[in-house]
Amino acid sequence: MKETDRGRNLRAGELPRRRALTALMLGGAGALAACTALPTSGEVSESGAVGGSDLQLVQTAAGPADGAAPEEIITGFLRACAAGFFDDFSTARAFLTDTASASWQPTATVKVYDGTTAPVIALMDNQVSVTVDLIGAVGPAGAFTDEVEVDHVCQYVLATDDAGQWRIAELPGGMLLSDGDLTADFAAAPLYFLTPDRSRLVPELRWLPRHELPRRLIEALLGGPSTWLAAGVTTAVPQGAGIGDDGVVVEDGAASVDLTGLADTGSSDPEQAGLLVAQIRATLAGAVDDGAGQVQGVTVRADGRDLGAAAALPAVAAEPGAVVGMCAGAVVQGTTSTRTTLVTAQTLGVDPVSHPALGSDGAVYALKRSSLLRVLPGAGVADVILSVGEADDDEDAQSLLPPIADRHGWVWTATGGALLAVDGRGRRAALNAPWLNGREVLAFDLSAESARIVVRHRSGGAGERVSVAAVIRDGNAPTGLGDPLELPAAVGARTDAVVWYDPVSIAVLPPAAAGQDKAAASGVECLAVGGPLATDITSPAAVALTADRATGTVQLTDSAGRIWQHSGAAWRVSATDVTDIAYPLA
Repeated sequence: MKETDRGRNLRAGELPRRRALTALMLGGAGALAACTALPTSGEVSESGAVGGSDLQLVQTAAGPADGAAPEEIITGFLRACAAGFFDDFSTARAFLTDTASASWQPTATVKVYDGTTAPVIALMDNQVSVTVDLIGAVGPAGAFTDEVEVDHVCQYVLATDDAGQWRIAELPGGMLLSDGDLTADFAAAPLYFLTPDRSRLVPELRWLPRHELPRRLIEALLGGPSTWLAAGVTTAVPQGAGIGDDGVVVEDGAASVDLTGLADTGSSDPEQAGLLVAQIRATLAGAVDDGAGQVQGVTVRADGRDLGAAAALPAVAAEPGAVVGMCAGAVVQGTTSTRTTLVTAQTLGVDPVSHPALGSDGAVYALKRSSLLRVLPGAGVADVILSVGEADDDEDAQSLLPPIADRHGWVWTATGGALLAVDGRGRRAALNAPWLNGREVLAFDLSAESARIVVRHRSGGAGERVSVAAVIRDGNAPTGLGDPLELPAAVGARTDAVVWYDPVSIAVLPPAAAGQDKAAASGVECLAVGGPLATDITSPAAVALTADRATGTVQLTDSAGRIWQHSGAAWRVSATDVTDIAYPLA
C-alpha cells in the first residue's frame, strides 16, 4: 500500500484523493483482509504470502494546563478527543465549561479530516477557528459518509471560568478526528443483514470505537441497516430487541451475547432464531475484544433462553477458475489449459459474439452486436431474448453493456445509457431509479449476493459519479434501486470499469500518470464501500479488470490481450487466447 498525497492546492473542481489507510490497522472483523490478498509492492513477475496482525492502540492525553492560552486549550481538546474512547471523554470535558460539557455529545458526529495537512488554528478575540481538509463523517451508529470539503472551518468560543482559566463555552456538535486517529481509535467492521429471501448475508461496513468493540457491533446490528441499504435487505432482529444485563462477554475467544426484548416476538421460531444467530455470529467473527483476543465462537441467549445454532447460510465464495470468456468463437470457463467449453462456436453462429455471462441455472448469455443471446444447458441453438437495434446488422444500432446474470435468473445490462434487467424470456423489469434519470450508465457490477449494485454514470459527458445502491425486489424480480451511496474516490479512473472486489470493497483501474498512455498504466485501486480506505495494489499494466466479488481475486487484461492473474505475491499470464472475461456471481 502506499499513501496518496492530498493537499490544499487543488485544481478547480478536482476532488482530493483520500489517503491509503492500511488494512492492518482495522482490528475489526477482518472484512477487509481481502485487500491484502494481492501484492502491494515489488516488481511484477510471471510466476509469497501476505499476512497481517491486528493492533490494539491505547491513547492518553493530558488535561488543560494552568494558564493555557486559547489556542493551547483547543489543541489540547482535540488531542483529548482522540483519546476519549479510553477515558469516557473525561479529559476532553475538562477543557469545556460545565454548561458546554453537559450538552456535548462527542460521538453524535465524528468529522474526519486529512491528517497529512495539519489543522490551521487561528485566534480572534475569544474565538478560535480550526481549518482542516474534511474527508467525511462517522455517524452515531458508525456509518461513514463522504463529505469532501477543502478548508472546512470549525468555530470554538472560549470563556474564562471562576479561576480565570480559559475553557470552551461553545463548540460544534460531535468531534474532529484526523484519518490517522480514526484508524487508531475505530475499527472498520461489517454488520451482516439478510437478503429479502433470507438466504444470504449482506455486509455493511461500519466504523466503531475499538474499545468494547463486540458490544458496539451488536448495538449497531440491533439498530438495523443504514438508509441506503435498508430498501434491499431485511433482518431477523425483531423490533424492540436490546442487549441484556449480561451484555456481550468474550472469554478465550468465545463470545456470549445476552439479548432481551424477544420474548413476545417470532424469535421463538427456530428458523427465525437461527437466522438471528447467523447474523450475530457473522458480525462478531474475528472481532477483537479488549485484551480477550479474537472472537471465534458465539453463543446467543435471549430472555434466558439459548437460541441454538446459527442457520446454515451459503458462504460467499468463488473458485478462481470459474471465470468465463470467449475463445475462438466459443464460450469457455477457465483461462488455463484445463478450461471447459460451455457453448460451442457452432451453436453461437458465425457472427461475432462477445461478453459471456453464466447464470445460476447454467444458462449462458452473450452479446451479438445489438442483441442478447441465451443458451440453455445442452441446447444446440442460441435464442435472442433482447434486441435494441432495428436489425442485427445495423451498424448504427445501440450497443449493450456486458451482461451480468444475477442469482435470481435476471440478466442486467444497459443500452442507450439506461440500466435494464430482463428475465430468461426477455421480459424487461420496470426499474425505478430516479437518481439515474437523465444520466448515462457507463459501467456497473452486482455484488455476489445480488443485493447491491455499483454504477459509474455521468450527465451530458461530464459530472461523472460512482454510486452504490441496494437492489429493490418484488419477490425475485428487480423493481428499482435504493438511494445511492456516493464513492467520490472512484471517480476519474482510467477506464469505465468498476467491479466488486470483495463483499465490502470495489475496485477500479486508477488514472494514468500525467503524460502516460492508458495502456501502459499499471495498478489496481481497492476502495471500501462506506469508509475512507483506499488500497493501491501493484499489478501489470492493464486495460480491463474483473474480480470474483468474494475473495479479492482479480484478473486483468493488458493491451496485448494477455490475461494476468495473481498467484501468491506474484502475477502470471494465464491465457493469451481468451477475451471478455468475467466471473459469474457466487
